[in-house]
Amino acid sequence: MNKITKILVVLASSLGIAFSATAGELAVSGSANASYLINGGGGNNDDVGLGISNELMFKASGELDNGFTWNYHTELDPNGGGTTDNDDTAIAITMGDMGTLSICDSECGLSVELGHGIGALGTGNDYANTWGASGNTASAWGWDVSAHPNIQYAAPSGLLPFGIGAKVGFVPNTADGDSNSFKNSGGENSKSADGDTAIQYQLTATPIDGLKVGADYITYPGDTVANDSEKSGGNLYAQFAMGNIKVGYNTGYTEDGVSSYADGNGSSFDYQETDSIGVELAINDQLSISFSQEDHAAADKGTIAVGASTKTKQETTMESDIAQIAYNIGGATIGVFHNETDNSDFVIGKTESKTIFHLGMEF
Repeated sequence: MNKITKILVVLASSLGIAFSATAGELAVSGSANASYLINGGGGNNDDVGLGISNELMFKASGELDNGFTWNYHTELDPNGGGTTDNDDTAIAITMGDMGTLSICDSECGLSVELGHGIGALGTGNDYANTWGASGNTASAWGWDVSAHPNIQYAAPSGLLPFGIGAKVGFVPNTADGDSNSFKNSGGENSKSADGDTAIQYQLTATPIDGLKVGADYITYPGDTVANDSEKSGGNLYAQFAMGNIKVGYNTGYTEDGVSSYADGNGSSFDYQETDSIGVELAINDQLSISFSQEDHAAADKGTIAVGASTKTKQETTMESDIAQIAYNIGGATIGVFHNETDNSDFVIGKTESKTIFHLGMEF
């Protein structure tokens, strides 16, 4: 109890919030998940593992004298070695019919990469990295302004027809990873390097009952000395729900001028395209099942053979089949996630599997 009290005192001090009856309201929520993992397929990936993850979220909200409302949230996540990260932070001011302005760090994602929302336990890659050991999930689905401190504007609800929502996010410096503000106990937020800028747009809509669609587009103009090559990416999704069944589809791409991603053979990617389709069925209020397929095609930048004058490029497609089952037992959910991936890590002929037994609680 003393430890929890100390955490709350430190958090409140760092936020500079005076909690009182007139300052606003504070709510605390969280989740705890335990899993048992069985990897299979070849090499060093034939192993098992047991783990626990947890998250605490603090939310505060209030109203200004002019009628505008504000909300703030931050999360505490385990960081290994007994330490905790204070990240995924956002401050938002809703200005009535003028929309909402937000300042975010590691939060407020605008990518609709997983918008189709198919998954009894979690949407494909969002639940577990199904793309093999090289960890190319981020590049598979593109980039997001939430990877950097960013500022966003959201159009007011009801402004556009067909339930269209519009947002835009801007990153002033992609090399700036310090989440501290200029006024904090740790000192100023120093710019460590000359990074790039980034801007991302998002549109979502509900044109008819049961149908959800959305799109996003992000561009890094490459207008700095450190980053002089433009890169971009985008995603589209659609989900249709009727009764106890829903189907969804996602497609996305990234085009990288100077790629930092590599396949299992160490080749850099020139562009990547990802497609996902799935179906989810709620058998009853407690039990649900889902199945989805994800294809991730990537073309490397190519190599120049001895004596040749042009590059030879190779395109490889990873293919994943994902099955999930989840059962809600009141305050907890138990389930199983299973994935089979061909051409894992973009290595032709490499096959891997992943099975996860899940126990999760939210509070």
